[in-house]
Amino acid sequence: MKRLFYAQKDTTLYEKYPEQNTGIDQILELTKIASGSKLQGIIQANTYNSRFLIDFGSELTVIQDAITSGDIPTFDSSNIASASAYLRLFAANASDLLQSYDIKAFPVSESWINGGGNYSDTPIQKYGTSWYYRSGDDIADQWKTGSAHSVGQMGSTETLIGGGTWITGSGYEASQSFQNESPDLKIDVTDIVSKWADDSLTNNGFIVKRPHTDEISGEVLGKLQFFGRESHTIYVPRLEVCWDDSSMATTAGISSKTYIPYIKNIKSEYRTSDIARFYIGCRPEFPSKTYSTSSFYMTNDRLPISSSYEIIDSVTNDIIIQDETEWGNSTTKISNYEQDANPADDVNFFDLRMDSFMPERYYKIKLTCRRSNDTQTFDDFYFKVVR
Repeated sequence: MKRLFYAQKDTTLYEKYPEQNTGIDQILELTKIASGSKLQGIIQANTYNSRFLIDFGSELTVIQDAITSGDIPTFDSSNIASASAYLRLFAANASDLLQSYDIKAFPVSESWINGGGNYSDTPIQKYGTSWYYRSGDDIADQWKTGSAHSVGQMGSTETLIGGGTWITGSGYEASQSFQNESPDLKIDVTDIVSKWADDSLTNNGFIVKRPHTDEISGEVLGKLQFFGRESHTIYVPRLEVCWDDSSMATTAGISSKTYIPYIKNIKSEYRTSDIARFYIGCRPEFPSKTYSTSSFYMTNDRLPISSSYEIIDSVTNDIIIQDETEWGNSTTKISNYEQDANPADDVNFFDLRMDSFMPERYYKIKLTCRRSNDTQTFDDFYFKVVR
């Protein structure tokens, strides 16, 4: 199972424009203006960085309530049955990147106000967080620097003034390394979200930045731009909470014959409040001719036990819930449930929480059937999510 939770506020902090708020800009940006480089044709004498903040707000309360009710397992990296959390962002533009680089995420240690500014505003909007300030241009609201914390160190000792404050130390740092690959972010933030979920750490969101050594170097590192929550696309920042909710039979499903799966109970529309269970049946691709009073659609053959699903936006063909079974991730495995008392009740199924999807859009389900000798995919199953 994968449940998706969407950012409630986000903004970029620009060292070059330290009092400017960009709280409703469509883009989140990691960039570095190096000394000696040109900006709008002017050679720069200093080095400037940008970082960005993301907060999932009340979505964390939803996660806490789901853990309490048992709908989501607890976050425990030592337990294979526990949940994991990933911070996902999707690149809108990337230029002049190094072949290999790292991106880091930390929990923000102070509260902040999103504000209503855009990068292109003239004059600039100062209300809301910026490189210097947490909520406005009042000196009392400056980001603290060099402060100590009982469970780590405030990271803003890296700069003289501003740039956000965050907590470092074991369990408070998440990172992703890139090597000639897509710049989309998928950072494992399980340890941080676990602390928010059990109230051992106040949730002020994430700060996403380059490593300190990269920020202070004289090297040009390129520009990374991600879709923000104001982009009004399907690519807004999200938190993916994943766990294995499948039930497996003790015996394998179909093997040597070729079968065609079908979803028995799919509806054309679902509301965002729905929790849908999709039941899957199988029919032979080439049924034997027999005299029978029932259709072969009534047969109850099961899929191979390693079968899985994926959810795709039917307009853009972008993957919303990715099938990662072949890489050892079992969070999208299809349950393969065997009824000992009545084999006719053997079922394949999987569950979807419709609040994970953007409403008023069409989606398709892709089923992957893996057998010992081949793999088949089927994606002719569509539904719409409505408010």
